[in-house]
Amino acid sequence: MTTIHLSATEKGFLWTNYMVDSMAMCCIEYFIEKCEDPEIQEVLHFALELSTLHIKLISKMFIKENHPVPIGFTKGDVNLSAPRLFSDEFVLFYTHQLANLGLSFYSKALSMVARKDVHGFYKECISSSTELNTKTKELLLKKGLYVRPPYIADPSQAEMISKKSYLKGFIGEKRPLTSLEISNLFFNIQNIEVTKTLLIGFVQVADTKDVKDFLARGKEISTKTLKELQSFLEADDLSSATPWYTYVSDSTVSPFSDKLIMFHASILSGGGIEQYGFSLATIMRRDVGAKYAKLLSEMMTVADDGMNLMIKHNWMEQPPMATEHK
Repeated sequence: MTTIHLSATEKGFLWTNYMVDSMAMCCIEYFIEKCEDPEIQEVLHFALELSTLHIKLISKMFIKENHPVPIGFTKGDVNLSAPRLFSDEFVLFYTHQLANLGLSFYSKALSMVARKDVHGFYKECISSSTELNTKTKELLLKKGLYVRPPYIADPSQAEMISKKSYLKGFIGEKRPLTSLEISNLFFNIQNIEVTKTLLIGFVQVADTKDVKDFLARGKEISTKTLKELQSFLEADDLSSATPWYTYVSDSTVSPFSDKLIMFHASILSGGGIEQYGFSLATIMRRDVGAKYAKLLSEMMTVADDGMNLMIKHNWMEQPPMATEHK
């Protein structure tokens, strides 16, 4: 039988997967250590089992391929004895968002990988992440913590768009938002709220000054972006409610290394860029589209600055790359 080696695509997805899961393990272990709610703790244990299994399977594939296993993140990047930083309720919402990000990443990976074992791995990842999404969503609903998107009235009949002004939004009367535009705005607001809460905590505990400054800048951008996106919903008298149960303690003892915090920030930036790109592709009102284009550009600049900062401190692990033949 011909040996089929991992393609660049498969190496790239598996490498990224390993890095994110090793980070997630550190975060979840700390959250479990501080969690007081047994139902939330049960969900966290399930999430930890998934990340642990992913690390084991990816390591096995890399070793078989004679490919170096990534360094990733280890027990040296987490301080389990650090005081509580986030509420249990926020941790549950964070885990739900983590499952959503996982589903997006895994579905993209499944569509692009071909080797049988890697394809099977991502099929299983989608299945288990769907289960995590369900568990977190059901628990949020049970506890009355799930924030539902706005409701809109049913149209009286199906009809065709008859005016070119449907696309306008800068000058003159603006049409109401479509259901998909509302959905993207609402879930972007929810994602940014999670990001903002994480950054509030990270700024408070980070050890390095330039890391603190970078995170503080991210927090300010999150606050500004929340107001800008909420204004579109509020203009149509739609709710832009954000989770009220999230809070950050007054602890200044960091549960995570600055290296892990910066990598986490880069993952948030990447997720924001992907979501803004998807939103931009589905928007038909030009003023909303222009806002997403501006936010996309701003987020890419922030992501670039974050990577430069990680390289400066020797925290940026090099992903698999092509051989230089020069």
